[in-house]
Amino acid sequence: MKGFSLGASDFTWIANGKFPSLATDSYHFIFQALINMKHLFSTSAVSSFLAATAVVISSSAFAPANAASMNFAINDFTGADTQVKFTLDDAIEGPGKVQFKVDYLSTGNNKIADIRGVFFNILDDSLLSGLQVVGKDVTASQFGPAGKVNTVGSSNNNLNGEGKKGEINFFDAGVEIGQEGIGGGKGDIQSTIFTLSHSSQALTLAQFSQQNFGVRLMSVGSGSDREESSKLKGQAPYYTPPKPPTQKVPEPTTVAALGLFALGALKVTKKKALVPASITVS
Repeated sequence: MKGFSLGASDFTWIANGKFPSLATDSYHFIFQALINMKHLFSTSAVSSFLAATAVVISSSAFAPANAASMNFAINDFTGADTQVKFTLDDAIEGPGKVQFKVDYLSTGNNKIADIRGVFFNILDDSLLSGLQVVGKDVTASQFGPAGKVNTVGSSNNNLNGEGKKGEINFFDAGVEIGQEGIGGGKGDIQSTIFTLSHSSQALTLAQFSQQNFGVRLMSVGSGSDREESSKLKGQAPYYTPPKPPTQKVPEPTTVAALGLFALGALKVTKKKALVPASITVS
């Protein structure tokens, strides 16, 4: 790397709160310089400074734990032509919780629909008994028995029917959204958010990797013509956990500023003046 030196004038800059510009991509010289300056400061002072600097660097240079989200769309299997988008996130509401965001997507002439029921499977069926759901639009929920849930809340809020492939659709859990009908304050919900958690276990997106999802829509159509309904089903994509964040090495100028600032602070605490010194690194 390119050579440079720090002399007595540099320490004057430090004492005045100014730092010399360091044209280098390495910060190792800061620590080496401090170790060599025994005639300026006591060994205990240098040790204390190094420990304090290490704490500052470690607390500011590294990124926090990461999390992820995944989104996918599902389509009708019977009824009106419709589409719904899911966005699942395991960071927004805090560790161990998964937020569901469900949005109706305008499809052809069906510009609007009322979301009435959300159904899904979970990878570990043993978690069903401890699941909890919170959301302003949630009016009922059903968790288990595994593979036997196809209705929640009102009886017509279901995914019964043979569908396009002749199958009857069952899930592990269901969440009712709003109430039947769109008048009298019962709700007309095209987008809803709720949070799923467990009484004793942390939930992650891995529990929903390649799991089946379903949605019950009512009052499908546009304008005042909303007499249709729809039942949808689809599968979440394969979930790949994000890689741990790369530990970011602090910029040389950041470390230099920390080190030089601390040197200035130590100088103030010493009763005798600094002895002129020159440090050369190449």
